[in-house]
Amino acid sequence: MFVRYGIPALRRNNFQQSPFAADWFGRNNLGDYTYKFCRLNSSSHLETITTHICKDDKWVQMFLNVFEVKPSLQCLEQLQVINGLQYNLVPNKLTSMRLREDDFKGIPLFNTVHHKLDSFYTKNGFKTSVKKLSNLIESDLNNINEFISRWHELHTPLITNWEGETLPSDDRSKIL
Repeated sequence: MFVRYGIPALRRNNFQQSPFAADWFGRNNLGDYTYKFCRLNSSSHLETITTHICKDDKWVQMFLNVFEVKPSLQCLEQLQVINGLQYNLVPNKLTSMRLREDDFKGIPLFNTVHHKLDSFYTKNGFKTSVKKLSNLIESDLNNINEFISRWHELHTPLITNWEGETLPSDDRSKIL
């Protein structure tokens, strides 16, 4: 369902398959599925969306993160020779936001919409649950800019070099 509805929605929003050499796109070594997408926004920030679909799990986990890469990138293809592993490690991972889980406002008790397959007991119940989750994923990824705006309310982009290593605060002042 993610391949059918999620990937086209991300592509409509100018996201591309991650150019990093070490990033997964499809089935990984554990038999799970991982998809990583990136785009450069108008402010030259690198926006990443990582989706994990674990086997025998009802959740579709989507994580959003934004980085300010220095020196500025002109296009994503410039990152093709980089392995990109550092973007997935601490401290960069600390600003990662899971869609529909880390961005809610108000009391967490009332956050009832998740990227999760609902319980079902019949074949029709399964089909209904899949359709509901598919519609939610497509809707959320079509409106990904709203989640990115919410990310910016909660976090500030980390300044990194092309390899994903955060720049020390003294280097940041030289760049700004």
